[in-house]
Amino acid sequence: MIKFRSRAFVALISLIMILLIGLGILLGQYFKYNLLAALNDKIKIEVWWLLSAGLGTAAIITIILGIRITTRYTKPIKAATEVAIELAHGNYRARTKVNRFDDTGMLGSSINMLAENLQELTKVRDMQQDRLSALIENMGAGLILIDSRGFINLVNKGYIDIFQINPSGYLNKQYYEVIDYEEINQLIAEVFRTEQKVRKQLRLPLQIERKYFMVYGVPIIGVNNVWKGVLLVFHDISEIKKLEQMRKDFVANVSHELKTPVTSIKGFTETLLDGAMNNKETLQSFLSIILKESDRLESLIRDLLELSKIEQHGFQLNLQQVDLTSLLQDVINLLDGKAKVKNIELRFDCKQEEVLVRGDTDRLKQVFINLISNAISYTPADGSVSIILVDLEQMVRILVKDTGVGIGKEDIPRIFERFYRVDRARSRNSGGTGLGLAIVKHLIDAHHGSIRVKSKLGEGSEFIIELPKEIMDGDS
Repeated sequence: MIKFRSRAFVALISLIMILLIGLGILLGQYFKYNLLAALNDKIKIEVWWLLSAGLGTAAIITIILGIRITTRYTKPIKAATEVAIELAHGNYRARTKVNRFDDTGMLGSSINMLAENLQELTKVRDMQQDRLSALIENMGAGLILIDSRGFINLVNKGYIDIFQINPSGYLNKQYYEVIDYEEINQLIAEVFRTEQKVRKQLRLPLQIERKYFMVYGVPIIGVNNVWKGVLLVFHDISEIKKLEQMRKDFVANVSHELKTPVTSIKGFTETLLDGAMNNKETLQSFLSIILKESDRLESLIRDLLELSKIEQHGFQLNLQQVDLTSLLQDVINLLDGKAKVKNIELRFDCKQEEVLVRGDTDRLKQVFINLISNAISYTPADGSVSIILVDLEQMVRILVKDTGVGIGKEDIPRIFERFYRVDRARSRNSGGTGLGLAIVKHLIDAHHGSIRVKSKLGEGSEFIIELPKEIMDGDS
């Protein structure tokens, strides 16, 4: 367009020049045949000079007018055209210079205004695009977008993290070629077939475990019912399923643990009422059993209430300076009688006379009574239980080691679960409720500490507790 206008302008100037030259020639011929014949040579020369000067003046005036026209109209139009081309190429920062208020100035102003609007719209669009991308990438769920032909167009970070895939191997591929799970492919096919939302709960194998997902399949339909594709969203509900199973197990275990002593108490009581109470030896034996089962029932209820109290959101520790050396010695003295019954040696090893931590004295004593008592219970006669206290720079480490029956590798991750028992028969005979280690774990967590276990079957167990020396009152 610019070249065309430049050529048109040159042609116009050339045409004017030709017309002026032609006019000069015609005037010259007219003077030659009508006027110059009557003049002398000197006047003829003056006339010719006059005509030449007039023609030259006209040419100069034409050129000046052409330059002014170019400056006034052609150059602003050319600049506006160049800016329009830049806008078409996506450069919305381009502007044309406006220093006039005529039609060409209005054209430049309009183009500049258009460029500003386009630039603002681009900023808004980029901002919305960034927000959408951030939302998609950090939404906490896996997302995959499939177009109407079945090709994968988008895979977000959540999906990549869940399924551990390489996105380059997914994008622009048919979904059934790269998705290895038949259940997911069937769900996608169902959305394509029915054009309806589909919601399913799937259990999928991932690496060495199986996880539960709530999968939503949504058809994407544009204006005029144009089919755009399918959107799949994966919500990991494995933790919810785990908590649900724990709740079911808890209810089942509580029911079972309560049922056993209640059944025993009821059965022996009915037997006594049916006449066995007349036999003094039977009466004494049955009452002893009823007392034992009542104690067991009381212990279970007490532990349940204790665990419920510890798990409450408002649970607070009574923090103060605690001398662990003195506290552990008190616990060992308390349990020494139980150990002597089985001829178990209790050893306490600590190189410092005083090891101070900030904690709750009663709760820490509860923790170590539970752990040492368990060690004594599961250690055969003539064994040993060692308690080792180590003072580190920022924390203390307490080890409770026994020479007992040990714990299987597959059981170690679950021993802190409520009511979980490695050997139910042995645990029940020892009088345990299955809640002791769960209480220990909660109390150690409340002190911002940690507890872990090392154990092998037949070789004993080692419980390792680490407690920070300082915790703030508000942190408990």
